[in-house]
Amino acid sequence: MKKIYDSRFKSLLVIGALTILAFSSIFPNKFVLDDFDYIVNWPLIQDWKNLPRFFIGFSPPEGQDGIYSPLKTLFHALTYHLFGLRPLGYHVVSLFIHLAGTYFVYRIILFLTKENCAAFLGGLFFGLHPAPTEIIFNITGSIDALGVVFLFAAFYEYFKARDPAGGLKTGGYIRCLLYALLAIYTHELCVAIPLLFLWVEVCFFRDKMAWSKRLMRVAPFFMITGSYVLAKFLTLKSITRGGYLYDSFYLTMLVIIKAWAQYVLISFFPVVLTHNHVISKGIYSFDAPDFDKAAVLSQSLLDPQVLLSLVFLGGIFTAAARAWNKQPLVPFCVGWFFISLLPGANIIPSSVYFAERYLYPGMMGFCLLCGVFFSRLLQSPKTLGFIRRSFLAGLIVFSLGTFYAVRTWWRGRDFRNNVTLFESAVRANPRSALMRTDLGIVCTWQGEYEKALASLEKAAAIRPEDPAIYFAMAGAYYNLAGLYAFWGMDLQARSSLSNALLYFRKRGEAHKAQEFEKAFTERFGILK
Repeated sequence: MKKIYDSRFKSLLVIGALTILAFSSIFPNKFVLDDFDYIVNWPLIQDWKNLPRFFIGFSPPEGQDGIYSPLKTLFHALTYHLFGLRPLGYHVVSLFIHLAGTYFVYRIILFLTKENCAAFLGGLFFGLHPAPTEIIFNITGSIDALGVVFLFAAFYEYFKARDPAGGLKTGGYIRCLLYALLAIYTHELCVAIPLLFLWVEVCFFRDKMAWSKRLMRVAPFFMITGSYVLAKFLTLKSITRGGYLYDSFYLTMLVIIKAWAQYVLISFFPVVLTHNHVISKGIYSFDAPDFDKAAVLSQSLLDPQVLLSLVFLGGIFTAAARAWNKQPLVPFCVGWFFISLLPGANIIPSSVYFAERYLYPGMMGFCLLCGVFFSRLLQSPKTLGFIRRSFLAGLIVFSLGTFYAVRTWWRGRDFRNNVTLFESAVRANPRSALMRTDLGIVCTWQGEYEKALASLEKAAAIRPEDPAIYFAMAGAYYNLAGLYAFWGMDLQARSSLSNALLYFRKRGEAHKAQEFEKAFTERFGILK
């Protein structure tokens, strides 16, 4: 291992090769999730005549209200005109974006620690870690990841621009501001940049310069963020996406406390990965109507999970504070991890309470800390009994790297298509009526009507009052009836049509049931 990490070229080559291998399951994947909204069915990006509307007069895709990312729209347009509706090209770009992010993480760790081993291990962990891989496997998410890469580039330039006296070289500072601008206007999560750079000043340069001068240096980052918020408000007339849970900031923050503890746990133990996690019983990553209302309303500061989460998070912050003077990297990494999560903390409502993709910028801090920790162990001459610590550390690093790579590769298989993705979501969150409904809908699109109906019936059993489930069931039964009629199976066709009409009526759409029955009779003529 030493022969590898002592050479920066070999380090990057090995990290890159292993990262590509871990992500190799991405290449056969199709469009999934928001890819249909942002690529397949978004006319705005499909004609260069619309270019001015990326910035002025912008309107988000249908179903994506509250999103304002003009540069993200531009990058989607560029990739669409390069690859059209061929997913492979997009996946190649996604992988290159992640490799660029991994490169900057390696360079940042090397700059901060001056340790080849720490940089190699931190970069390797970032490249392979499965927790935030949703942002890469999902084509739409990979453009968000590009915004994070710009954030890393800005951070790297900020450090490179420092002079021994604590000042900043003009050229490097301007490049840093440019990268920050690109980051914020590409991905909303990057609005945390001003606080991240302020945290850099607090952790590493607290004795170099007066606070007033440091605040002046960070002020342009706040101005860039302010310009973005203003542009979003002027364009969309709002800066929020939805509201607080049952209009309660207090209840929302209790969910976020539990979610933040889960972010830490999933960073250490990325076993269960899905786009809709169970935060606590009856409370999930998004879509409040899918939650158990009683579970949300019964929350309090005395809730055992809230208490445990607060103790857990408090322990992390206390350990970071104790390391403040002797090991500033520790509070820096902890602060970076949590500050990067602030834009998704629903202080300004977003209606998404937990998302693996939100971990992508924060993983830099996590991997930096892991890289330094294992680097020290690998180079330790001490022993535990008859076993050298360096040997144990090497064994752990090898095991972790193997687990991360295999879990990442396997996670890529979940994104093969929408059916496999929602099947994995149902396995991870079987009590979510939304996930079962979505699985039923995508199975209907694929013509897998029996599987669709099985999933929808389970969704209806969980949430029998939801009319959307009955509409999806009606559609699945109606399509199945058409297949049976086409095959000459009249009895089964009548039965399926009868079920379809029943669920249309359950949804309160008796007139639609009549229209569909008439259309079916005229087409197949087998009902009388």
